[in-house]
Amino acid sequence: MPKKTLIVLGASAGGIAPLCEFFDHTLPDGVSYVVTMHLYPHQKSLLTELIQKHAAIEVCEVESKTKIEPNKVYVMPENKVMAIMGDMLVLTPRDLNIKLNMAIDIFFKSLAVECNFNVIAIVLSGLGHDGTKGIKAISKNGGIIIAQELFTAEHESMPQGVIDSGYADFILKPKKMPEQIIRIVGEFNSRLG
Repeated sequence: MPKKTLIVLGASAGGIAPLCEFFDHTLPDGVSYVVTMHLYPHQKSLLTELIQKHAAIEVCEVESKTKIEPNKVYVMPENKVMAIMGDMLVLTPRDLNIKLNMAIDIFFKSLAVECNFNVIAIVLSGLGHDGTKGIKAISKNGGIIIAQELFTAEHESMPQGVIDSGYADFILKPKKMPEQIIRIVGEFNSRLG
């Protein structure tokens, strides 16, 4: 039986528009999605509700221990960092004394250590380089890396960091990513078919 596929998306400043564009073009295709985004710590995030307006599948906020199911989008809440354990998403409180938010790297690195899925990691618009270390770990463990095309990103530095690392398998506009994902999932499945 082929492994299930998990699509993980990391975004920061300027990331909402590409996330919405991505999910405007995503169909129910049996994979699961996890969104990790830098969120304001002092107000309730509305990201789950916003993505739901653009997604053809159910979008839910991750709780303390959440089992990953196909055809669902999981969104990390504010004030948390997230890791994966097998097929569960696990939250821990974010230390607000640490000013540099590296929530994407923390989650991506956990995927490289303990994960029951084929992984496709996507880095969208954002400031800084959160995600770059994590995508290296994912790539070295057989995952596929996609970076947002720089001219479509409001803030280029996060996708630029991924591209500069040499680990980006594809550099695409957000609306073109879902069709590439379908091809990649087909290749994952054919390896075991």
